Amino acid sequence: MHIADCHADTLSRLLLLDDEFQSLTLPQPKHQSDLQRMQQGDVRLQVFSIFTMPYEAGHYGTVRSLQMMQIYQNDVAKRSDLVMVESAADLADFETSAKTLYGIFSMEGASPLCGDLKLLEVFYRQGLRAIGLTWNHRNELADGLGVGSAYGLTAFGRQVVSRMNELGMVVDLAHINEAGFWEALELSADPVIVSHANAKALCGHRRNMSDTQLDALKVKNGYIGICFAPNFLHDSGQASLEDVIRHIDYICERIGPAHVAFGSDYDGIETTPKGLESVDCFPRILERLEMLGYSEQDRDLIAHGNVLRVYREVLTKA
Repeated sequence: MHIADCHADTLSRLLLLDDEFQSLTLPQPKHQSDLQRMQQGDVRLQVFSIFTMPYEAGHYGTVRSLQMMQIYQNDVAKRSDLVMVESAADLADFETSAKTLYGIFSMEGASPLCGDLKLLEVFYRQGLRAIGLTWNHRNELADGLGVGSAYGLTAFGRQVVSRMNELGMVVDLAHINEAGFWEALELSADPVIVSHANAKALCGHRRNMSDTQLDALKVKNGYIGICFAPNFLHDSGQASLEDVIRHIDYICERIGPAHVAFGSDYDGIETTPKGLESVDCFPRILERLEMLGYSEQDRDLIAHGNVLRVYREVLTKA
């Protein structure tokens, strides 16, 4: 059963290497993901986070973001079995194709736009198809969860969401503060997602979603990607495969399996749950869900169906 992972920081990890090693196709034993292990884990679709740190401000962050995108673009140019997804048509044959990997670019925190709507167009033309409006800090669009404010979207933030809807780009509400979450959710004409988070009812981390937020994602026909960060899974900061199952089970019970996906955050987390040390471990989750009585249809939705549904719907305009 093919896996779609809607969040990993693999490209930002690769950018730290010397140029000759900046390839997904090379073994990266010190990382949590590379193409070989993706194949072993049947990860067929990867949403690649384009992430810059708060100190990589201004146009420096813009350049770093484009450099990350270039890493996968270079791999695609050399390998006919790799796909860069830019429209719904690129995903049309996902279930039957022999392609090795479908890649989607998603900006994690829109600071590289530098408050300039024209840069949104530039990134779109380079293949960007999703944006997480903020990371944990304040940017030109809104406040992240780390700021502790009650402000919603800025005027520029509202412009970006509206333009993303027009272009066919997925709005990601991971990391944004609660006021921004509700405003962006209401403003977006398309389904919205939370690419990597878990249930706050099970683990009180500020990045996790309340039951009310989960309910709203269902109404909006979006999904939440289950994150493997141990401190998002258990209040102790220690976690295992069973904690991932616990969050999947809770959220499926709350809003249904049609709104649950995977958002591992591989290569963006320093530690992993026991039993999910790297990207090739994904099948263990599906095996466990089958043991718990999840139907093949529901496992298929969680594995990739929900991610495909949202991206196919939104990218019809791309």
